Amino acid sequence: MGGVGKTTIAKILFDRISHQFEFTDFLSNVRKNEETSGLVHLQKELISRILGGKETDIRDVDEGATVIKRLLHHKKVLLILDDVSHLRQLEYLAGKQDWFGFGSIIIITSRDDHLLVKHEVTRRFKVEGLNNEESLLLFSQGVP
Repeated sequence: MGGVGKTTIAKILFDRISHQFEFTDFLSNVRKNEETSGLVHLQKELISRILGGKETDIRDVDEGATVIKRLLHHKKVLLILDDVSHLRQLEYLAGKQDWFGFGSIIIITSRDDHLLVKHEVTRRFKVEGLNNEESLLLFSQGVP
């Protein structure tokens, strides 16, 4: 379900724990960015951030996946993939556990729980929307 706060929770977690990792990145709006720019573009963006802004020439998603794994397999990583909508996004941006060093955390926000099951995500949390009473209470407290 959209609009229940998954991205906000992910941002708060990112801000609170990012100092514990060698490399951190928050790839926002994965669904929209893939639709407009393509998966290779998202891989290039991630690789550029890993390399401190250096551009890289990636020709296809398989090459991009290989480069991401090679660059991160020995690092403790915090990677957030926000609004993932297709399994291929997970496969080519976050692969499997062996893509990342010991202690890494990959957080995925998605409207599709089945996608997380297919990718064999071991810990899943469902964010529930507020009921009418909770919404009114929050609104009356002036929370933005």
